[in-house]
Amino acid sequence: MKRQKPAAGEFYRHFKGELYQIKMLARDSSSLKEMVVYQAMYAPYAYWVRDLEEFISEVDKEKYPDAKQYYRFEKVAFEISENGSPVKPSSEKEEVQENVRTETADVNISDEMLKKALKSGQPQRYLDERITEEEIAQRGLLQLLDAEGFREKRQIFIGLKPYLNARMLNNIAVALDIVLEDGDLETQYESIMRCMEAFEHYEGRRLR
Repeated sequence: MKRQKPAAGEFYRHFKGELYQIKMLARDSSSLKEMVVYQAMYAPYAYWVRDLEEFISEVDKEKYPDAKQYYRFEKVAFEISENGSPVKPSSEKEEVQENVRTETADVNISDEMLKKALKSGQPQRYLDERITEEEIAQRGLLQLLDAEGFREKRQIFIGLKPYLNARMLNNIAVALDIVLEDGDLETQYESIMRCMEAFEHYEGRRLR
């Protein structure tokens, strides 16, 4: 079955582990081949261009026998089952296999429970000693990016505040197309918060 083309805004993980966001599809002016333009979600947030057929191709198992992914790039997408645990989307083979480690069996914290704790504004009350701060930050970031509207994104962002570092703030800013202000972590956090509030206000007016 032929794989779907990546779309702008989607997140893909390379088989070596790095996370990227799709910016657009383009065409080579000489060959007219379709190209994928994507941005690294880690410093220095470089942009890359790759042939579409190569982007969606399988990993060369002879060259990379230890690769855990089936495809060179696999989409990071999350769905929640009825019991609140994460499941793999049916459209991708071996997708999200080890892309985001939930460890729910060990700590009994599903993605839905994590989201509720972050949105409560008191995540420490529910999560301390049950899950590491690094795990909260990593999974919380993906919860924020996956949230449907800016109201929910802002609520999750508030809950994530104790766990965010400069790299995480940069990742959020890049994903939401926000230009960070110069300054310390608090200044950068507040600059993202102001943008989210503005986006939420605009989103609310547009939906009326």
